[in-house]
Amino acid sequence: MSVMMVACQGLKMFEGTVDDDFRSSHFDHDAVEVNENTKWPCFGDGLEVGSIYMYEEDAWFDFGKERVLNADLEKLADLVGYDWRMPGADDPGPFREMFRWGGRGTIGPIVSAKLVADFAEWDERARALGDDHFYGFYKNSQAMFEFATRDGCVFLRCS
Repeated sequence: MSVMMVACQGLKMFEGTVDDDFRSSHFDHDAVEVNENTKWPCFGDGLEVGSIYMYEEDAWFDFGKERVLNADLEKLADLVGYDWRMPGADDPGPFREMFRWGGRGTIGPIVSAKLVADFAEWDERARALGDDHFYGFYKNSQAMFEFATRDGCVFLRCS
């Protein structure tokens, strides 16, 4: 199974009726429901959890197979000196949200902006590793969160 994530922008809260017809015709095309990660509810900061938002534009990001994504996340954790398997609950470290997210819930614009800042700060060191595959993952992740920083969000879609 391939791991796909969607970044969208131009969010506007939907005020109409959400029924099965709406869901089948709008979700994955121009609407998203903001879900909460119960362990990390702050991921959706900047959005109203449980609400439906229409979006103007989306971009889909393919991260390959789950095992490939996990290997890339492990390499990112190693880069920043972080054991992603045992993070502290209040650890403010770089990319913390990526290690804790696991595709559960929606990442809003505030967390997206924080992650973009992390990517900018660690870019030289990531490039210096000389691993083209990893740096491609790094830049793909950065672009995804940049897309969502102003008025957007990021969510997981498995295919």
